[in-house]
Amino acid sequence: MQNRPFPAYLAFTALLSFALILPGCGGGGDESSFSGQPALTPAQALNAPVTQRGDGVQIGDDVRSSLSDLSPAGQHGGVAISTGRVRDGESSERVKDFLTRQATGSSSWDPGTPYISTFEQKPTIQIRETTSDRYVDDVIRVVQLINAALPYDKRISVSPERAVHPSGNEEDYQSHYIPAGHIYVGLGSQNTWPPEERPPVTVAGVEYSIGGPSGGPASYIWINTNIVRRGNQARAVLAHEIFHALGFYAHIQGYRTVMNTGNYVGFPITYLPQIDTDALYALYTRFTHEYGFRPFDANDLGPWTDTSFHLRGDIEDVSFGASSRNGLIQPWAHGPNPSTGLSGSGNASWSGRLLGFTFESESLAGTADLTVDLATLTGQLDFSGLEYWGVNTAPGPIGSGTMWNDGDLGYSVVVRGDTFTQTGGDAGEVTGVFFGTQHEGMGGVVERSDMSAGFGGTRFH
Repeated sequence: MQNRPFPAYLAFTALLSFALILPGCGGGGDESSFSGQPALTPAQALNAPVTQRGDGVQIGDDVRSSLSDLSPAGQHGGVAISTGRVRDGESSERVKDFLTRQATGSSSWDPGTPYISTFEQKPTIQIRETTSDRYVDDVIRVVQLINAALPYDKRISVSPERAVHPSGNEEDYQSHYIPAGHIYVGLGSQNTWPPEERPPVTVAGVEYSIGGPSGGPASYIWINTNIVRRGNQARAVLAHEIFHALGFYAHIQGYRTVMNTGNYVGFPITYLPQIDTDALYALYTRFTHEYGFRPFDANDLGPWTDTSFHLRGDIEDVSFGASSRNGLIQPWAHGPNPSTGLSGSGNASWSGRLLGFTFESESLAGTADLTVDLATLTGQLDFSGLEYWGVNTAPGPIGSGTMWNDGDLGYSVVVRGDTFTQTGGDAGEVTGVFFGTQHEGMGGVVERSDMSAGFGGTRFH
């Protein structure tokens, strides 16, 4: 069966439109936003999420390990290192069950076999031309949360170009006018949607298509802003519909998930629920196919663990690190809230360390140095002395590891509010925040195809 040749165009289209019941969300507030971060732009979709927490600001996914769960592992240049294994993921049985419920596709030549589908290339979201600019930030924040669960080579980008409506020709209907690998997202009053794409319900709709004139997976999403409020409610519905577009067809009860229509808008979309993170990562690493459509066998999940290996560094009240589990590397950093945006004259400098993993889950460490021109709010972030040790092991003393690549990375950065992101330099994405009332700390994450790490440091100038 799995060796059957696939035709160039698959006669498979799933039209998914749902009358969603939206419970009250306390006014649809902005629970997850960080006040020190200006509205996001499409270019930042590949950067890590930045979220406000009760105890400070977090960069990256919700994987910060408690010191009580870890063991001390020495010092690196004034940074206390801790490591350990924490059972913080979903079991293989639950991941298999969740994905089995999603395998609802079928083919005309094999109607009795459940199929599952994915984008075989990096998906690109285009926001509809009729969507107000005020919703762009909501879309970007949701994409950042979803990207934190995807393998690096499958992360969703958001195009700066707006998506157009269909021409009105019959062959344009049912997403066939959308380029392969693209997801068109629109938020607006239902009377602004193209008539051909208005589902028989009034909250939200999504269609996923494999094959046809577009030559590959494509999808569109509509959300009715007459019903769905901005902030948390819009983000919850966006997360739900994007999951549909990525291949999660079924609504699921019995799990805390964005696919459970009974409660998914009842909790803040600050991070994805763990089952969503694990199922999405599993789908896009263990069940992909060159045509994006394959028979589903839960046993293809292969070896799977619910226990992560954690690296954590602490310097004063700044902490940072990364977790490694099943090949998914998730870096993070955390520190106290800043009070005002970075400003002044001359230069300001911070120094600290980096902790993370190579793409093969080998422990990685090095120095982290940031200098910012306070007049132009531009700067340079350098990582040097980068070395690695064994797979999921504590890093040894400085200088005892093997040099990683050429031993350094460098990025030009720009400051926006209390945050900074890369503008040039080596490959990869940098997302950082200044911590404390006087910006006495800094921290963030750097993510690349060959490594991911958290970093942090303190101000000395």
